[in-house]
Amino acid sequence: MVADAPSTPGIRDVLTSVAGMVTAVAKERRRAPTPPRTVDDVPLSAEHLTDEWLTAVLCSGTPGARVVSHRLGEGSDGTSSRRAVTVTYDDAGRDAGLPVDLYTKATPKLRSRILIGITGAAAAENLFYMGIRPHLQLEAPRGYHGGFDARTGRSLLLTDDIAVQKGATFGNAAIEVDRADAESMVREMARYHGPLWGDPRLRGEWAARGLKDCHAWQAEFNVKTRFGEGAMVGVRFSGDLIPEPLRRRRKEIVPAAMRSLRINADGPQTLLHQDTHPANWFRLPDGSMHLYDWQGIARGGWALDYAYALSAALDVEDRRAWERELLALYLDELAAQGGDAPSFDDAWLQYRQQMLHGLIFWLYTLAAGRLGAVLQPMDHCRLIVGRIAQAMVDLETLDAVR
Repeated sequence: MVADAPSTPGIRDVLTSVAGMVTAVAKERRRAPTPPRTVDDVPLSAEHLTDEWLTAVLCSGTPGARVVSHRLGEGSDGTSSRRAVTVTYDDAGRDAGLPVDLYTKATPKLRSRILIGITGAAAAENLFYMGIRPHLQLEAPRGYHGGFDARTGRSLLLTDDIAVQKGATFGNAAIEVDRADAESMVREMARYHGPLWGDPRLRGEWAARGLKDCHAWQAEFNVKTRFGEGAMVGVRFSGDLIPEPLRRRRKEIVPAAMRSLRINADGPQTLLHQDTHPANWFRLPDGSMHLYDWQGIARGGWALDYAYALSAALDVEDRRAWERELLALYLDELAAQGGDAPSFDDAWLQYRQQMLHGLIFWLYTLAAGRLGAVLQPMDHCRLIVGRIAQAMVDLETLDAVR
C-alpha cells in the first residue's frame, strides 16, 4: 500500500516550478521546439503535431499501420487549448479501425502551464484517461495518449472526439436541469463510484501515480493557489447571494470545508471527479448526462461529488422537492454497481456535510472574476454560489461538520 506524501509542497517549491516553466516558455519563443516524433515527446500544441508522432502513439499495436496525414478542426482556448484532429491512415490502419476523430487538450501558454501543471491537473487527467478510464463503463471519451513534462509544464492529452463520434453536446454552468436530467446525473455518478468502491488501486498503484485523498488534495491546492484566502474574498464579493444565517458564520466556511474533507477522506473511498458542476456534463442524443473534464480527480467518499452536483445544478425549489428521492435512487444505483451503500440516514448526513467543497470552489471563482481573472461568466458564478449557499442553510451544513 502506498500512502500520500507526508508533506505538502511549500511556496518555495511552487515558485521553483513556476520559474522553470517561465524559462521553458521563453526558450520556446526564441526557438521553435523540435517537431515531436516519439511517444516520449510532448507536443507544444495541436498545431505542432506531426504524422510521425501520431503514428508512434496511435499505431504501435498495429503492424504496418501509419498515419499518412492529419488536419485540425475547431477548438477553443481557455484554461487549456483544445482542438479537434482528423487522422488519415494507410490501408493497414484503416483496416484495423484505428480512431479517426480525435481531440487534443494542450498547454502551450505560460498561464495554462501554471494553472494546470502546478496544480497537478495535467498529470491527474492523464492518470484518469490512460490508467483509470479503461476500467469503467462510462461514456467519457477514451484516452489514447497523455504526455506531461513536469519541468516545462508542457502537456498534451489525446482522446476521442465524442461530439463527432457520439453526437455529444456541451453546455455551461447555467444549463437547465430537469428531473430526468438529475436522475441521469445520479446514475452516472454511481457508475464510477460503485465499481471502484474500496478498490485497492486507489491507495496502491494509482496513489503511487499521484492520486491523493480529497483532504490531502485540497491542502496542497490551498498552498499552491492561496485558495482559502481567495474563497473569503469571494464571500466579500457575493453580496446578498449568501443567506444571512450563513453570512453571520462566514469565518467558519473555510475551516469547516477542510473538516468536511477530513470526514470524507476518513470513510470508505472511491474515485472522485471533484468538479461536478453543470458545465462539466455533456448530453448524448438519448438525453443522458455524462461527465468530462477529469483533471481534479482524488479519492474519498461518494458524497463530495454527489452533493456538489445536485446543489450546483438544481434550482433551489427543485432541489428541496427532489433531493430525498434522488438520494434513494443514488443508493439503489450505487448498490447495483457494486458499492457498499450506506443507510439512507447515514447517507443523508454525509450529503449535508459535503456541500462546502462546491461552495468554496465557486467563491474562489467569483473572486477571481471580480479581480480580472475570469474563469467562468460572472452570472454563472453568482447563480451557483447562491444555490449552494442556500443548500447549506437548508441542510444546516456547518452544524453537521462540527
